[in-house]
Amino acid sequence: MRHPLLAFLLTPMAAPETPRLKRLRWTWAFLCASLALAVTLNQASVGLFGPLGALPALLLALATPVMGIVYFRAKARADAAHDRGAEA
Repeated sequence: MRHPLLAFLLTPMAAPETPRLKRLRWTWAFLCASLALAVTLNQASVGLFGPLGALPALLLALATPVMGIVYFRAKARADAAHDRGAEA
């Protein structure tokens, strides 16, 4: 017989990552990295292209949190479904 704490520690706490969740996670991470790069290069971009040079950073600043919300909601749903399946 296993100690309950040991059984708890050996139990997976998150749902296995589906291909869709993996795509969402990678997309969100790519957007985060792209936003960091766009913000870093923003001054040079604006200097080169004028006010439109700030457009990539603006679009990424809008898309990144939206994609984060989509990913984290999908992840929470998958974890909740996994928890319900583990209890049954």
